Amino acid sequence: MKRVVVSIMILLLLTGCWDRLPLRNLKIVDIAAINYDEKSRKVLLNFVVTKLSRAGQGSDVSLSESTEISDSNVVEAVGQGLYKEQGPFIGVNTRLFLLSESFAAHQPVRELAFLLDTPFTTINSPVIILDDQDSSFFKQFNSSTITDKTKLLNDFVKSLETYGIVPNVTMMDFLLSKEEPLNDLVLPVMKHVNSRMEFNGALLFRQSESTGIKLNNEQVQSLMFLVGNGNAMQKLKGFSSKFNYGRVARTGHLDDKNYAFFIKQISSKIIARQQLSELPDIKIKVSMNIYATELGEELSGLKSEYVDKMEKALSNHLNEIATDTIKKIQEANSDVLGIGKELRAFHPALWKTLEWRKDYPQVLIEPQFEVRILNTEIE
Repeated sequence: MKRVVVSIMILLLLTGCWDRLPLRNLKIVDIAAINYDEKSRKVLLNFVVTKLSRAGQGSDVSLSESTEISDSNVVEAVGQGLYKEQGPFIGVNTRLFLLSESFAAHQPVRELAFLLDTPFTTINSPVIILDDQDSSFFKQFNSSTITDKTKLLNDFVKSLETYGIVPNVTMMDFLLSKEEPLNDLVLPVMKHVNSRMEFNGALLFRQSESTGIKLNNEQVQSLMFLVGNGNAMQKLKGFSSKFNYGRVARTGHLDDKNYAFFIKQISSKIIARQQLSELPDIKIKVSMNIYATELGEELSGLKSEYVDKMEKALSNHLNEIATDTIKKIQEANSDVLGIGKELRAFHPALWKTLEWRKDYPQVLIEPQFEVRILNTEIE
């Protein structure tokens, strides 16, 4: 019995605080932020490093610090990290790549392609664009201590895809898009507003090169509708009925009545038609099933006499926004809707008649939204 008691006491002594010591020494690169200084023509690299200042069972206190490195290119800047207090930075092992618009405009893939062959690099981390007017974001990392902002930013970036706002693009996908002629991308843009980060539209890319053309928030939303993204989980605050749980809330105005609608299901289909030697006509049919309600009224089914009118009004409204969105996408010559991939896969004869990069901006692309309201009152 004494041996059992002694064994238990030894086990208790061997556990406890000792296993927490390595955690305090663990450094995590939360953000690798890359900017381009037009005056010096140098790359500015900010590593935001997080470590635990106190570790305990069920609780911890984290502290984030930054290191700014300047050099002629990204490779040299990363190499300089070996000699910095917060280093060494082996590869670019980070949770998030944050690129300024200036850096994105200077052949970013040429600067970052080495990451594909660099050991210990988290190549599957998402890439985000920082609004160029927000240079204070980099300055705050260089001049102050940050506690929770890095976690909040990483969580926010993850939520963009989770809630169907915009898909996240990993660094690997971004770099490999250079080799794929039809793999155009849209990257979310962040803006630093009153010490907080906000989603500020998206920047269009053509084969990994920035077009310099951005979509606003409404146009990004329209783009997600056009590709039939049904991953919608947001809800309208203040409503608690079954109509809003797990749905995306949209608001509008019709006949002097405010209303909201919540997406139940959405899908899209690309239809191509070509006559003689002309460029093809493309129709994108979007089917959307929704729940709708008048704001300020009880959440109940809509009267049938209003349903047809509201369905047509919503369809027309969504078509107008989508038309403007498509016009901007074609202006950028960025095929983020994947129309070229669709034609190459399912219309090979038509595809052979096209010189896609030259023809794409002139192709007629017409959105056709078909809205169906599900919660109609039964009379």
